[in-house]
Order: sequence, then C-alpha cells, then structure tokens
Amino acid sequence: MHCKCLGPSLADGQSHARATIEGFADALASKAPTPGGGSAAAATLALGAALVAMAAQLTLTRRRYREVHPEMGLLLARADQIRREALDLIEADAGAYAELLAMYALPRGSAADRDVRKGAIGEAALAASRVPVVLGELALEVIELAEIAVTKANPHVRSDAAAGGSLARSAIRISEMNIASNMEVIADEADREDLERSCHRFRGALSRADAMVDAILERATA
Repeated sequence: MHCKCLGPSLADGQSHARATIEGFADALASKAPTPGGGSAAAATLALGAALVAMAAQLTLTRRRYREVHPEMGLLLARADQIRREALDLIEADAGAYAELLAMYALPRGSAADRDVRKGAIGEAALAASRVPVVLGELALEVIELAEIAVTKANPHVRSDAAAGGSLARSAIRISEMNIASNMEVIADEADREDLERSCHRFRGALSRADAMVDAILERATA
C-alpha cells in the first residue's frame, strides 16, 4: 500500500518548519488513505509535548524560579523525549494502517481465501491498534507533565503548558477512535479486553486536561 509523502522539499526562502507543516497538511488532505487521523494525532501530541517543554525552558531561564529548576529540568528532558517519540509515531501509524488496508485487499474467492484474509485482517488490526496505545500512553505522560508546569512553571507560560495538555487530550480521543474501529475484526477476546483497558485508562485523564484549561480561564477572567 502506497503511503503519502509527509513533506515537500524546502523551497527557496521558505522556513523549514513551514515546509514541514505545510507538506504534512497537504499529505493529510490528499486522496491517499495514509497518513490519516492517527498520524495527525501523533503530530498533535508532539506539538503538545513541545509546548510543555517551552514552559519548562522559560522557567529554567529565570533565576526567580530557581527553586523549581531541578524539577523543570527533568520535565524538559522527558517532554523532549516524548516529542521525538511522537514524531516517530507519525510514520509508524501510517505504515501500520497501510498494512491493514493491504490485508483487506487479499483474495476472497474461496472459503480458504476468506479464512486466510480474515485472520490476516485481525492480526494487522491488532498491530495497527498498538500504535495508538503507545500514543495514548505518551499522551497521559504529557498531561501529567503539563499539570506540573501549570502549577509550578513561570506563570507567564502556564497557559502554554495547559495548551500542551489539551493537545494531548485530543491525541487520546483520536487514539480511542482508532482502537475502537479495529475492535470488531480482532478475534482474540483477551486482546480486545487489553485494548479496552487501555482506552479506559486514557479516558480517565480527559477531565484532568480539561481542568487545567478551566483553571487558566478562571484566573484570566477573575
């Protein structure tokens, strides 16, 4: 299965960041099925982790917040690592979904063909579901890091940290949808139960992400 290119070559006078984002948006908008929502969720999570990292950076550069510098240093290191891992998941999700689509294209002319096809689709769906599970786990961490930054980072960038947590929340919701869409073709009940347990844990963090945004809004309008 053909995957869409995730970015054009850098044009004269065009910033690298803009070329990358614009190319990815073009790839999402094209007629090819990948990259899709899962890859977009991974990119969203990378941006969320980046905002949390920024909040830490702008705390570490201010001496007045030196009491929290050690904690912000650890937070920054983990946020940067998550950002890199999330970026890797852009391609991982596209590749896993392309493999799943390829299994749907297997022959189904005979009963034997249909049995082989059904098994292959189930295995590919399970493999494709593992990417959003990993993404959801990383998103949980970003929300946790954002909660720390919202309470301890430089007050001028706490809203950015909350924005990072809100982006992680979006990544969780997309991951939930992608996992759920694969459930009916995954044959093993234990595998389905494991996936549902993961989704249940992810859902538990949604209200925490919302609470961060609500707290920022309340302070802004007080």
